[in-house]
Amino acid sequence: MDRHGVMTVVACAGDLAFGALAFARRSKSTLGLLLALLFLDAFGWNFASLAFELSRVSLWHAIDRAFSSVMPALALHVVVVFVGRSRSLRPLLVTTYAGFGVLGLFVQSSAWLPALAVLGPTTMLFALVLLLLHRQRSTTPDERARADLVSLAILIGTFFGVTELLYHEVNFPVPRLGAIGTLIAMMLLATAALRLRLLGSEVPPIVALYAFSFGVLWIIAQLALVRWLDPQTGSWVLGAGVLVLILVASAREVGRFASIGRARSQELAMLGRFSEQLAHDIKNPLAALKGAVQFLSEEHRLGRSLDEHVSFLKLIEQQIERVQRTIGDYQRIAKVEPRPTLTSLNAIIAELLALQHFAVLPGVTFEAKLAADLPECPLDRDLVMTALENVVRNACEAMPAGGTIHVRTAYERGRNRVAVLVEDEGGGMDARQLEQAAAPFFTTKALGTGLGLSFAERVARAHHGTLNLSSAVGRGTRVTLSFRVLAEEGA
Repeated sequence: MDRHGVMTVVACAGDLAFGALAFARRSKSTLGLLLALLFLDAFGWNFASLAFELSRVSLWHAIDRAFSSVMPALALHVVVVFVGRSRSLRPLLVTTYAGFGVLGLFVQSSAWLPALAVLGPTTMLFALVLLLLHRQRSTTPDERARADLVSLAILIGTFFGVTELLYHEVNFPVPRLGAIGTLIAMMLLATAALRLRLLGSEVPPIVALYAFSFGVLWIIAQLALVRWLDPQTGSWVLGAGVLVLILVASAREVGRFASIGRARSQELAMLGRFSEQLAHDIKNPLAALKGAVQFLSEEHRLGRSLDEHVSFLKLIEQQIERVQRTIGDYQRIAKVEPRPTLTSLNAIIAELLALQHFAVLPGVTFEAKLAADLPECPLDRDLVMTALENVVRNACEAMPAGGTIHVRTAYERGRNRVAVLVEDEGGGMDARQLEQAAAPFFTTKALGTGLGLSFAERVARAHHGTLNLSSAVGRGTRVTLSFRVLAEEGA
């Protein structure tokens, strides 16, 4: 292998290493995936060129041309995203990909070289203009430095790449600088990634070194296949290997995007349901505020003294405090960060049941059996109250025709825990529903949020406790929340 071959091997290894690093950073930067594709394309171009020289199999020459056809479109896409014009220039990108994609289908045509010789430099000139305009608008030194490095990489990669076309396609006696050009371009972009956070986060140099070393070993192994196997077999083995890598990477990427989409949908659903619940909780105090203000305004309009209505002013103050407390509770509840104090679980439940008598559906009654020996334990009163409210609300809604909700507490001495059990007489759940009952957003009710049991479980875990569910169709559902006691009673 001559000096140019060695340089091509180094360039291939660098392209492969930087492409892998960029692909690994694809979730942290919008440029990650595009840069990975760009340098994998450069790797394919250089490797196919070298494989053709070693094997003289025409298939490698066709692959070389195919990768060369796609390079300008990928480079332009990288630049467009870098300068923040991907939306406004989307039609241009689609047209560019379509044009170069069609060109890649005609690599055996005599018109391929003239078309690429015209379209390639023109596309790269437009990319350089975009980078120049972006640099002029940039206000930070780092961004201007990134623009300079990307511009230089595009310029050198294009200019040096043309020498390969001249040498291979028209037999023009010029130095073959394509491998050197892609290597320099890779180093410039690697500098932008390592020093200027082009990929959204700093890449440790040792990671880049490991990736490059792995790339060198991989290239040597692949070239050995090309050299030692017969040309046809070597080509098929390499093609199959590359195809497997592409399929694995594509499958992982599709899975990642699907996972991101599901997570995003869940976040939006949670936001909507959380907003709905917040609106429900502040609706009553706001209605009381409005009524009190309207009454006092009417009394003032009629010229009557307000001295006799001081209670309304007190009501307004109380409702404002209630709204403030509700908003503060939601901010803390969203994070489920308990502020525990020694509290009686029986006292929390007694207060909850006293309030529920005015809020439950018609026909729903409560039967409470609170253990007398229940010790105090470290609880966040508000969080536990909200969690139990959700559990009780679910129990009420599970019995639209009425029934009894059984609430019991117990001191589990052997486990050093206190527990509260809430059991309804509703329709119950089958095994599949029970398995998902505590999962976020799962609900069997048309207007349910699916967050009640999920939130209750988070509160229990935040207190180093547990939530257990048992249910059977036609026999109701039982929810048990248990919380740890720090010390045994009497200790």
